[in-house]
Amino acid sequence: MSELTNPHDSFFKETFGRKEIAVDFLETYLPDAVRKRINFESLTISRDSFVDEELRQHFSDLLYTAEQNNGTLYLYLLFEHKSSPDAWISLQLLRYMVRIWERFRKQNPKAKKLLVVLPLVLYHGRNRWHVSRKFQSLFDDSDDLFDGYIPDFNYQFHDFSHISGETVRGKAMAKATLLLLKHIFDPKLTDKLPGIINLLDDIQSRETTLEILEVMLRYVVNTTDHYNDEGNITKLLHHTFVEEGIMKTFIDKYIEQGMQQGMQQGMQRGMQRGGIQKGQKIISAQLASRFGKLPVWACEKIENADGKTIEQWSIKLLSAEKLDEVFH
Repeated sequence: MSELTNPHDSFFKETFGRKEIAVDFLETYLPDAVRKRINFESLTISRDSFVDEELRQHFSDLLYTAEQNNGTLYLYLLFEHKSSPDAWISLQLLRYMVRIWERFRKQNPKAKKLLVVLPLVLYHGRNRWHVSRKFQSLFDDSDDLFDGYIPDFNYQFHDFSHISGETVRGKAMAKATLLLLKHIFDPKLTDKLPGIINLLDDIQSRETTLEILEVMLRYVVNTTDHYNDEGNITKLLHHTFVEEGIMKTFIDKYIEQGMQQGMQQGMQRGMQRGGIQKGQKIISAQLASRFGKLPVWACEKIENADGKTIEQWSIKLLSAEKLDEVFH
């Protein structure tokens, strides 16, 4: 699949694409009657995508299969994520479900019955979700004569934006993921983020901790302007459980390699929103964080630079070993 350009969907897929997060979420948020029917040890992620080819850079879907406890039949668990209300979500889900059933029929030509697909929608947008969860709501309800000819289904819906943070449940990884989705649009995210990151202290594996930390901070950098230079990230980590050893490993692995790309995107957004002066300010902060206090000649170059030149410097910054290499 092509790389997702929507950072919200990318974060969702990178986190809920981990079995432990999906299992924790399902065990916590599914209705009891449904939860008791699922053998979570059998949960397996499908590598197929059911999104239209031309939309795969903008949307993501996740499909898990699991055995039912009362038999050998499998259950499909279809995850869909939204960061803004979508009046046509039921049609989108139905399209996915039909494609799942068609694939099942192709792979199981002797099957006499279809398998259940349980659609789940996770939402964390700014606005309230006022979209009906019934597929039939997409049709004119002034005449019920044709109700028997129209397919209908509901979907599991979970809105994490408009609930109290204290009600978000789950183990360390799932809870941190859900809380970050909840607060990503919050202007006070910088106050919330250290507490969210500190939840990762409960993860036993150091490697897993680094992986989740990287995914979370990449998401924050790519979607907000709160952390657009290495210094801000370092200050953030100083207020968390992250000890010096982990911090150094993280900075070596991620900030120097990946965070610069996120900072470049942040700088581009900054220039779009605040013009050249904001771009100049951001590139100055990036360079100072990388090479120390800037000499007068570098400050003068930045002060006289246009937007295109600043973007070119931000690209050179990714690989430059010396300050003067950025400007040549």
